[in-house]
Amino acid sequence: MKKIGKFVGERRSSFIFTIGSIMFGCYHFLKPGTISNSGAYEALNFILGVVSGRYFGLLFIIVSSVKLYGIITDNTKLRLSLYFTLLFLWLLLAVAFFISFLQGNDNAAWIYTLIIAGLSTNIISAKPVIYGREIDD
Repeated sequence: MKKIGKFVGERRSSFIFTIGSIMFGCYHFLKPGTISNSGAYEALNFILGVVSGRYFGLLFIIVSSVKLYGIITDNTKLRLSLYFTLLFLWLLLAVAFFISFLQGNDNAAWIYTLIIAGLSTNIISAKPVIYGREIDD
């Protein structure tokens, strides 16, 4: 049990970012109308086109679930590549929400998504060997 606790503790940022992304994806998968019916999502709807709504949520769920598998199996290449994919998705959201804000929609979500993206950079440690996360597999 201590070994599992240490494993999770060393990777808590990854687990939080990934599980939070799964939850965000589930929300949009279960409520696909949120993106198409909200003015705040107008720019995102335009950028994503057919991938918006339910498929947008599914994209978050799939990428995050595979990343979670990579975290659990300690597959660094899988974890790292999917981290950057999720980071791109969160930054895409931030840009879309910011464009929506500039268009006059009262929306602070661009701030939240930038915070999520910024805090996620804690996942990549400057000294990975100290934390037991060597980059080369």
